[in-house]
Amino acid sequence: MLVFLALLFFIIALARPVTNEKTINTTNEKTKPIIIALDVSKSMKANDIYPDRLTFAKNKLLNIIDYSKNNSLGVILFAKSSYILSPLTSDFKSLKILIKNLDTGANFDNGTNILSVIETSNKLLKQYKTKNLLIITDGGDNDSFEKEIQLANKLNIKTYILGTATKKGSAVKLKDGNFLTNKNGDIVNLKLNENIKELSLKTNAGYIDFSLSNEDFKEIINDINANSSDEITKEQKRKTYTELFYYPLFIGIFLLLIATSSMPKLLKNKTVLLLFSL
Repeated sequence: MLVFLALLFFIIALARPVTNEKTINTTNEKTKPIIIALDVSKSMKANDIYPDRLTFAKNKLLNIIDYSKNNSLGVILFAKSSYILSPLTSDFKSLKILIKNLDTGANFDNGTNILSVIETSNKLLKQYKTKNLLIITDGGDNDSFEKEIQLANKLNIKTYILGTATKKGSAVKLKDGNFLTNKNGDIVNLKLNENIKELSLKTNAGYIDFSLSNEDFKEIINDINANSSDEITKEQKRKTYTELFYYPLFIGIFLLLIATSSMPKLLKNKTVLLLFSL
């Protein structure tokens, strides 16, 4: 009987009962939106920055979130294609959890498709007048970024670049232990592609090389906030309530403990009765 009651309370807990449910209208929230695009292509596994470019960039992104108190942030991952990790949000706690759980050892595509980054950013920023994009990248291997510049200017997206590589460069060790090679089978040394500076300079934004301190991204965020007007977010309805599931959960656990602790006694009594009957 106790086991049955325990299961009943567990079912009630799973139903997630709540109280004090309220609907809050969030209106007139001012923010300065920024899309941050993180390069996750194979070249970002180069270790000319300790421990490697991608891990360094991931930690840099976490620091950017902590610094961007007056902004709403969206995050894109890109290599040969672009993927939305998070739309624009001010819920930085959840955003940091997503980024911390990002597997930097994953086998992402090779390639650096910044055109797709600009297109995806435009989708996320379409309701805003001021469009700011910050790309954390080693620059890929394009000799020219004219197409990207034309598209960014057409869509009115200011494209900031945080260069995350060294001019010296390094080889890239792959997951299987081999090194990244070119079409001829030669091991390639991947350096910072300084040509990408043109993308930021010709879209009325800015470029900066990485630093071991936080001064690099602080300059970019400060420039964005100084040159961007506040945007009013759309009216949203958000529900708040008090969770009650832990009450039936605790009762169920308590009943289950009582039931299981009395089991040996019941079994012992049944065994004695069985012997007497024999």
